[in-house]
Parts: sequence; C-alpha cells; structure tokens
Amino acid sequence: MLGHMSPVVHPKDWNLIRVPLHKFENKYSVYVSDDLVRHYDEKTLPDVLKSKMAMILASPQPNLIPEDRLQKLNVYSVTMPELALVGWRVSDTWFCLVIDRLTLNSLKGGTLTKEKENA
Repeated sequence: MLGHMSPVVHPKDWNLIRVPLHKFENKYSVYVSDDLVRHYDEKTLPDVLKSKMAMILASPQPNLIPEDRLQKLNVYSVTMPELALVGWRVSDTWFCLVIDRLTLNSLKGGTLTKEKENA
C-alpha cells in the first residue's frame, strides 16, 4: 500500500496536475488534495476522468509495476510518453491522470467557471 497520496503539479505546465487514481474492482479513489480523496464507482466517475481512463486502458501496457514493488515516485513518473498529457497506468490498480486546475477544483467541490477560479 502506498499510503498518503496527493496531486502533483506537472513539471512543464503549471496549469496541469498529476492526480493519483486507485482502481479496485469497480471502485475509484481519486486523490484530489492532501486531505481529500473522492470515491466513485462506474456510474459516478466524472466523464472527464472516464475519457482519460478509456484512452489509457486502450493503450498497450508493457511495463506495469507489480503492486508489491510499487513506490510513490512510480505513480508520478511518465510510463507512456505518448499519453504524457492524458495520464498513464502504473500497476494493475494504480493510475496517474493529468487534469487541469479547473477540473481539479471541480473535483474538490468547486465550480467549473473561470470567474470562480480567478476570484
């Protein structure tokens, strides 16, 4: 188990955030801040995350890390350069999704309006 996870700013674009996602069976845990994890199922997972997961799962998965060897740094390290702005699969159950700040704010419970973001 990796323990406490948090979003991390993308190294080349400060508007993008790398967000850890743990998928176990049909449940998704999305780590949206240091102290907040959102839990979803197949029906409640937001569309923006569903589309990213679909792209990731449709891609070849050649270098998955065994769960017992997984470390936090592995989650944030790009394993699929062609999906560096979408996200990637790290292990059988761990993913890293790349989302913009506005989307992250909405996942935390904020709104999807730029006025709110700039306030």
